[in-house]
Amino acid sequence: MTARGARRAGVVVGFVTCSSPVEARKIAKAILSKKLAACVNVLPGIESHYWWQGKLERANECLLLIKTTRARTTALMREVKRGHSYDVPEIIFVPVTKGEAKYMKWLRNAVMALALFAGVTAQAADRVDALIGQLGDTNDEVRAEAADGLARIGGSRVEKQFREMLGSGNPERRQMAVVGLLQVSEADSDLELVHARLKDENATVRWSAAIAFGASGRTEAIPWLDEAAKSDATDSVREAAGEAAGKLRSSIPWMREIPAALKQARGLGKPVLAYFFVRGSPYCQQLEEGVLADAEVVNAAQEFVPVRLNVTSASAEAQKRDVRGAPTILLLDGEGNEMSRVTGLVEKSALLAKLAEAKRSKLTFREARRRAQQDPGDVPANWKVAETFLDEGREDLAEPHLRNVINHDEANQLGFTDDAMFALGFTLGKRNEYKQAVHCLEKLLERWPQHKDRDKALYCLGLSELALGRKDKGRAALEKLVAEFPDKAIVKNAQRALEKLDANGK
Repeated sequence: MTARGARRAGVVVGFVTCSSPVEARKIAKAILSKKLAACVNVLPGIESHYWWQGKLERANECLLLIKTTRARTTALMREVKRGHSYDVPEIIFVPVTKGEAKYMKWLRNAVMALALFAGVTAQAADRVDALIGQLGDTNDEVRAEAADGLARIGGSRVEKQFREMLGSGNPERRQMAVVGLLQVSEADSDLELVHARLKDENATVRWSAAIAFGASGRTEAIPWLDEAAKSDATDSVREAAGEAAGKLRSSIPWMREIPAALKQARGLGKPVLAYFFVRGSPYCQQLEEGVLADAEVVNAAQEFVPVRLNVTSASAEAQKRDVRGAPTILLLDGEGNEMSRVTGLVEKSALLAKLAEAKRSKLTFREARRRAQQDPGDVPANWKVAETFLDEGREDLAEPHLRNVINHDEANQLGFTDDAMFALGFTLGKRNEYKQAVHCLEKLLERWPQHKDRDKALYCLGLSELALGRKDKGRAALEKLVAEFPDKAIVKNAQRALEKLDANGK
């Protein structure tokens, strides 16, 4: 490859120094998992000498060498800063002016293929014509970015374009098409079209088809990938196919339609886990990569019939079930009644608790709400309704049900009252009703001193006391939090509040 060709391809090498091998490996993993580079090298044992705040310093560091394209550098810098311990991390990119032709082609194709799965913003459908035109540009980076843009937009026109490209005599167009088509289409016929490209004459196309299957979540592709892993003539294709098959085996086996999932759920006597997502959403991507791909969650999902729906293409189903944003997870019984829901990003532990509760309980949200309206003393029904509203951020709707739980089971015989009291105290504080919040939180900490959310209760109590002008009581609560829970993340907020008090001479 010529120097001019390398520059046109936009290939760059990034240099990032890290404080330790642990930090370096963590950042490297984050970069690669977000599909921002083709390769990252970790070089330990670097001795750095530098000026810092007027003094000459020396430190033992690690160096990351990051091979990527210019188009990925902005997102890559954000990811490095997110995981870096330095106030001013070294992040430098230098252009590659020349390189071995096959390696440069691999790097460019790898980042191009992976980038199609890493879209972070939606693009308007009226850009489709312009992007299709750019697929014929003489600049290979422009072509790759056009394919990336089309995959982010989706829609019938884009699906048709990728299908046409699969039959092209140009292997680069076929390579872009196999990656893009599974990103925008759920159709079984398109799955078969990509399947055919596992036998393509071009090794890069076959490699891209394997990568695309691994990212698609389509477990139907496992036998095809197993065959490619055993019989393909190219080492890189065999390796990619094997990794893709392993990834699919260790992921949740999603169905594509709720009616089919409900039918299977009734036959198996299982509830349904319905996951609504939006293509290109960074929040959906974080949930999928950080939570839904976790081995414990995958294992727990085996007790459900899982179905994955794109909010855009399944808008009628989303509207019917009052899905107001993505990501949203609904847990349904076999008749389609909602048992509970989880909205937005959720921690693994919280999702696992929801799944366990749904597996144990036959009480749906609809039935719980009906029972709660008829009988304020039905504590389990009121708690289920309150918990669902709290998960959706609708504290105003949750409050009367929280009060019903507290008033009708003061002795906490059913095990919901302590959590209801914490949730009510938090809700009141959020609404600036600080006196009531203090009363509620003090009662919680007095009656249940070992409550699982004691750290959060102390923090809310301290802030509420400070808001009422009772600085001594506020300080005492925050200092107790710092002393009892030094390793909790919330302690940093408490320390900032205490430092502000000290700065004001209070």
